[in-house]
Amino acid sequence: MGFDIFNLLLSSMLFFLYGSICVIAIIFTFSLDIYIKIDEMLKLDILSTRILTPLEININWLDNWMKSHNKILGPILILLSLIDLKLLVDIINIL
Repeated sequence: MGFDIFNLLLSSMLFFLYGSICVIAIIFTFSLDIYIKIDEMLKLDILSTRILTPLEININWLDNWMKSHNKILGPILILLSLIDLKLLVDIINIL
């Protein structure tokens, strides 16, 4: 087991990605106001076209439901991001 730069680089990228997701899930859980401000500043659209798809039409109810249940969904998202991070790092170590 020597020093493998590929595994180190891939592990650090995954740690950054899933660490960021975990931080956003923590903000979503404990400070919904800050999460909404971040969401408004990003102004991300699902689709850039002006054609409304069924997914785009019905996405608001899901967004509202998730925001109203953030104390339940937030810890689940935190746990899932940490589990994903652990599993992917284990897979990288096997390679």
